[in-house]
Amino acid sequence: MRSPRGGICRATAAAAGGGAQEHVDLIPGIPDDVAVDCLARVPHASHRALRRVCRGWRSAAAAPSFASARAAAGANEDLVYMLQFGNPSAASDDADKEDAPANAPAYGVAVYNVTTGEWRREPGAPPVVPVFAQCAAVGTSVAIIGGWDPRSFEPVADVHVLDASTGTWRRASPMASPRSFFACAEAGGKIYVAGGHDKHKNALKTAEAYDPAADAWDPLPDMSEERDECDGMATVAGDRFLAVSGYRTARQGGFERDAEWFDPAARAWRRLERVRAPPSAAHVVVKGKVWCIEGTAVMEWIGMRRGWREVGPYPPGLKAGTARAVCVGGGEKVVVTGAVDGEEGGGRHAIWVFDVKGKSWTVVRPPPEFAGFVFSVASVRI
Repeated sequence: MRSPRGGICRATAAAAGGGAQEHVDLIPGIPDDVAVDCLARVPHASHRALRRVCRGWRSAAAAPSFASARAAAGANEDLVYMLQFGNPSAASDDADKEDAPANAPAYGVAVYNVTTGEWRREPGAPPVVPVFAQCAAVGTSVAIIGGWDPRSFEPVADVHVLDASTGTWRRASPMASPRSFFACAEAGGKIYVAGGHDKHKNALKTAEAYDPAADAWDPLPDMSEERDECDGMATVAGDRFLAVSGYRTARQGGFERDAEWFDPAARAWRRLERVRAPPSAAHVVVKGKVWCIEGTAVMEWIGMRRGWREVGPYPPGLKAGTARAVCVGGGEKVVVTGAVDGEEGGGRHAIWVFDVKGKSWTVVRPPPEFAGFVFSVASVRI
């Protein structure tokens, strides 16, 4: 097997001859450190093809130092993974295409590359993604968790994990109990789930934490109360999981204005009173601070006594109550998905990108096939 410039890749040469082999450059005539710097600049969309060139390139791309090389080369890309419903308006837009919209997934994995502006469906995703499943990311691992079986409409405990750096999927260990509409977020290298409801629509106060590296779930103590349709995020130093608002079984739709955070050192939940912004708010953590996108502005929680303060304008044209938000670039930007205000019948959805430093919004109109409602979002830096 040869590289594009005719050189035999190192691992391939060793496998062919057996025993000790003379060193073969990753790229002929170029030192390996320079070759890795070149490979690190290949766009993420071409990484699958890069890994298929030869074993040497595959090994180089799989090495932990490859991520550092991409960062040093300024080649990092921020990807937003979205669990998204099909867009009803795409049917009329694509009416002349024989295979649309029949082959479009009703609920599937879409990817928006914030760095390049590209959109795509994630190859190899589970053929049937549970409806209302949640997603969260640890490093380059993106987990799809829970949701409803689209045939029975009962909650499932299923977990599927994507390695975003290699594009490979695996079926992971399931949760201890099926649930849907739960709080879900990464904190301290683990993915936490809490609350939601069971197949009888009973609100839950149970919680679990998933370690992608070990493929294992850790049962956590119960929260102090049931929390259906609660919001989840990491906060403080990034190692504490926060479950915001939600409602009890007896108070359907009666969202509370408090929250609970899990202290991993004490393995105990702590309550926070009056942290909830208006109902249906989108919450996101930016550099350790809890932000809320709802109403007329972007607000930041600054403590029990002082409450909320405004840190930016509201996304222009975003329909209230439809937003989902995720932080990208280590806190440089916030990406918000939601419906475009004023469009009838649910209409198209769009992306709003907030520059944290400049405090300004950019509106991104996706292609029709990516303009459906987004239920859950997660971000990865490659």
